[in-house]
Amino acid sequence: MHSVFKALALSMTVSLALISTSCITVDKTLGADNVPDEQALHLQTATFHLPLRTKMMDDIQALSTSSAVVGAFRTEEFGLAHFSFATNYAPYYTTKKLNWGTNRKIKSAYLTIQKSSTKILDDAQEGLPQNFHVYRMNRVVDTTSRYAGDLKPSDYNHTPVDTGSVVYTGSDTLRIWLKNSFGQDLLNATQLELDSSSRFMDRFKALYFTCDPPEEGTTGGRLNIFSTTGAYIYLTFSFQPTWQSGLAVKDTTVLIPLGDNTYTQNFSTYESQPLESEEEKEYIYVEGIGGLKAYVDPSVLKDTLDNWIAKKNYDADKLLVAKATYKLPFVTDNSTVSFINRCFPASLYPLNKTWNTSKTSYMYSPIGDIYSASNNAGSVNRSLSCYTGNISSVIQKLIGLSKDAVAANWTEYAMWFSPVSESTSSNYYSSSTTTTYSTDLTSYFIGKLNGPLHTDYPTVEVVFAVMND
Repeated sequence: MHSVFKALALSMTVSLALISTSCITVDKTLGADNVPDEQALHLQTATFHLPLRTKMMDDIQALSTSSAVVGAFRTEEFGLAHFSFATNYAPYYTTKKLNWGTNRKIKSAYLTIQKSSTKILDDAQEGLPQNFHVYRMNRVVDTTSRYAGDLKPSDYNHTPVDTGSVVYTGSDTLRIWLKNSFGQDLLNATQLELDSSSRFMDRFKALYFTCDPPEEGTTGGRLNIFSTTGAYIYLTFSFQPTWQSGLAVKDTTVLIPLGDNTYTQNFSTYESQPLESEEEKEYIYVEGIGGLKAYVDPSVLKDTLDNWIAKKNYDADKLLVAKATYKLPFVTDNSTVSFINRCFPASLYPLNKTWNTSKTSYMYSPIGDIYSASNNAGSVNRSLSCYTGNISSVIQKLIGLSKDAVAANWTEYAMWFSPVSESTSSNYYSSSTTTTYSTDLTSYFIGKLNGPLHTDYPTVEVVFAVMND
C-alpha cells in the first residue's frame, strides 16, 4: 500500500498569492485534485488528560568529573533536602618525581575550591552562613559506587580533618583550613606513593564534604556548586634537602589537586518521599535533583489512549502520530520573573530510566524526542505559565503496544519530568556543532504544577492521521 499526504494547504481554497518581492502569482491549490481522497491522510487532533502523579525517582546517578554539590534546604513543603560530595585527591604530575627531602614537618594545610554557581530559594539568603566539614573517606570514588544514595556511615571517618568553624557565605572561593595532623600524614607518603596516583589513593582514599542543615524550625538554605577543576590542597612544610650535602632546612609549599582526572560523587537525601501519591490531585509538587517529580505511569496513559481508540472505533495499527505535545500548566501567587526563576526550573522534560547492557546499573536520560526538530526541550513559557515538549515517539509506541507489553517494559515507558541541561560541542574541521541533553543534577527547585483535578489540567495534544487500506 502506498499512501501520500495531502498537505493541509491543498485542502484550503486559496486562489492567488503575491510574492512581496515580485509580481509572480502562485496558485497554491495546484495539484490538489490529483490526490484521490481515498489515498490522502487527513490530519486530525485529539487532546487528552495527562495522568500526572507525584513520585520520587529511584536513586539517581551521581558521578561527575567536574561538578561538586554541597548544601541544604529546609522548606515547609518538602522538609529537609541535604547535599554532600566526596572526591579523590592525589599529587599532580608536576610534583611527581620531585625530591621532598627528609624530616618533613607540616607548618600549615588548607584547601581551596572555586564556586561555579549557587542556588537559593529566597533572595534574602544569598549570603547565608553555612558550616562546612571535611572528613576522610574509607574508600576511593570510582564506578563501583555511582548513585546519590550510596553513602553509608561506614564509608567515612566521622572525626573531621578541618580545624573547625569553617563558615562559608557563598563567596567565589571556599577555603578550608585542615588539621596539621592530616597534613603531616600526607607528608609521610612514600616516594612510590607520591609518584603513583593509584598508590596514593589506595592509601589515603577520598575526602568527604558536607555542611550543617538549617536549624530546626527555620526554612531556606543554599545549594553550592563547586568546580573540581583548579581545586587544591596546599601543604606548607619544612624539610631537609638531600640532593646536596650541607644544605640548610628549607620551607616549601606543594599542591595536591582535588578531583583531577578522576571522579566526584554527589550524595543527596530528601524528606519529601511521604508526599508521593498515585491519586489524582489538584496540584502536583515537584522538587529538584533526586526529589519529588511529576510522573506518568505508562499503564495509565495506555488505558487513556485505548479508551479513546475504542470510542472512535479506530484500528490502532493504522494510527500514525505526526506530533504529540504535552502541556504542564502552573499557577503561582507570585508570578514575578525572579520568583519563577528561583522556584521553577527552566525546563521540565520526561526522563526514562535506562539500564546498561549488562543490567548492572542504570541512569536517567531524556527521551529521544528531545532531539526532534523544533522541540523546545520542555522549556518554561513564563508568559503562559506552562511547560511544553514533544513526546511523539512515546505516544506512538504506547498506541501500538499491548497492555501486557507496556506492563512488561514499564521502566522503558515511565516518564519523570525533570530539568535537563544542554551542552554544545563544535567540530574544528567541519565547523559543525552538536547539541546534547542530559539530566540536570545540580539544579534544586521547588514548584507546584496543576494536577489532573485542576480546571487547567495537564494535557497531551496528539496530531494524527488514520492510514487507509
